Amino acid sequence: MSRSFRSSLLTFLIVAGSSLFFCSKAVFVKLAYRYGLDAVTTLALRMAMAFPFFLIGGIWASSGKHVQPLTGRDWARLALLGFCGWYFSSVINFMGLEHVSVGLERMILYTYPSIVLLGSVLVLRKPLKWGVAGAMLLSYLGILIGYYAEASAKSGGETWLGALLIFGSAISYAIFVLFSGEMISRIGPIRFTSCVVGFSCLYVLIHFVLTHPPGAILKLPAEAYGCGVALAVAGTVIPSYLFGIGLKRAGAQAFAVIGMIGPLGTVGLAWMLLGEAINPVQVLGLALTLAGGAMVAVGK
Repeated sequence: MSRSFRSSLLTFLIVAGSSLFFCSKAVFVKLAYRYGLDAVTTLALRMAMAFPFFLIGGIWASSGKHVQPLTGRDWARLALLGFCGWYFSSVINFMGLEHVSVGLERMILYTYPSIVLLGSVLVLRKPLKWGVAGAMLLSYLGILIGYYAEASAKSGGETWLGALLIFGSAISYAIFVLFSGEMISRIGPIRFTSCVVGFSCLYVLIHFVLTHPPGAILKLPAEAYGCGVALAVAGTVIPSYLFGIGLKRAGAQAFAVIGMIGPLGTVGLAWMLLGEAINPVQVLGLALTLAGGAMVAVGK
């Protein structure tokens, strides 16, 4: 086995693992909702349990002799990226999951490669190819099919609200991805992830304290804390560190293509743990969305 093949295989496993673990959070969020938690409480539980890991990771990554200190501008950018990528995106994503299935949530969220592309066209003034534009339309056709399949099975208004929130989450996450690459390359994936998610943890906990009695997080059902541990470790710490490492090794295009394994795995996990039904129309919508997202990533 050649060294280049081993390196490529390792990159694939890192990116695929990041996507699978990250996508699994939607399933654990749905499980937490069954114990009476709302979106903000679930998110606060997740971040409170994850924060010590990122604090330790940040201290370790900044302790080397040749590590360049962060400037005030660096801290400001990290704070903004933490707001877009892990705070605001997560809040509205969790709220959207109160109204839609895990399958539809993954389908909508996976449009972020096309949003990143549009951002690069509008902000970075890069050209838009017609083939890529067609792939984007294919992706959004898949969403419409998946939305129709779910809205016809329950209240359309509820599904519309959830879909809108999830799409807002995809936009916020796309902004995060679009402006993360340069900083990851410059300060390193471990330090970048620790700082960005650490800021997000603080935002979430402040949000919780302003909207809930602070002691409420200590009076939850025992099962809710199990969901919190799963969200913190499997749905936050592991995928966030793998994200930074995988994005640096694979680049944005390959990262997005390999990452398509995540939504597929999550639909299966939701079927096994939550009992969410999978019908042929939803499968068609998911397939079109993933195909469009992959074509967008390759087309970039």
